[in-house]
Amino acid sequence: MESNTFIAKKSLRIKAKELRKSLNIEDISNKIVNIIERQSFYTKVSNILSFYPMDTEINLTKLYFDKSKNWFLPRVDMKNKILYIYPYHNNKLEKSKWGVLEPIPSEKPANPKNIDIAILPALMADRSGFRLGYGAGFYDKLLPQLKEDCLKIVPIPQELLIKKLPCDEWDKKANVIVTQSKVYFV
Repeated sequence: MESNTFIAKKSLRIKAKELRKSLNIEDISNKIVNIIERQSFYTKVSNILSFYPMDTEINLTKLYFDKSKNWFLPRVDMKNKILYIYPYHNNKLEKSKWGVLEPIPSEKPANPKNIDIAILPALMADRSGFRLGYGAGFYDKLLPQLKEDCLKIVPIPQELLIKKLPCDEWDKKANVIVTQSKVYFV
C-alpha cells in the first residue's frame, strides 16, 4: 500500500514537470547563475558537485567554465543504486539510460568528503530546505557521505518553491535555495 506521502510526492512531481514546461528555463537559469556567481559561499570554495541538466531542469553549465573551481558531476551506478562523483571534463561525458550526460568513469570516483558545495537538482523545493527529486533517492543516499560543513544548494524557479513539501524520514535538507530572484538560507 502506498503511503499518503508517496502519493502526495507523486502528484507534486507531475505538477512540477508540467509547470516547468511553461517557464522560460533558459532565462531563469541565467539569472540563477548570475546570483550564484556573486555569492561569497561560491567565491570562497574550490570543489563543487553539480549536475548536468536534463529536459527543463535549471541549467548551470555556464558556471562550469569557471576555471578557479574544480567541478564534479554524478554518475548513477544502477547495480548498487548509488551515485559516484567524478571530476568534470566536458569532453568526457556520455548519455545515461535516462538521457542525462554523465562523466565517463576513466578515473576512480572522487571522495565526497572533498566537496565544498553540492548543487542538487530538484523538481520542487520548500522554504525549509527540503527538495522533491525524481523519487529514486540517489541524492538522499549521497548527502550523508559529504563532509559535515558541505553547503547543499538547490537552484529552483521561484514558481516551484512552495511553503511545505511532504517529507519522509530519509529526506535530507539543503542549506540554501537559489531562485531567479532571491537566495534563501535555511
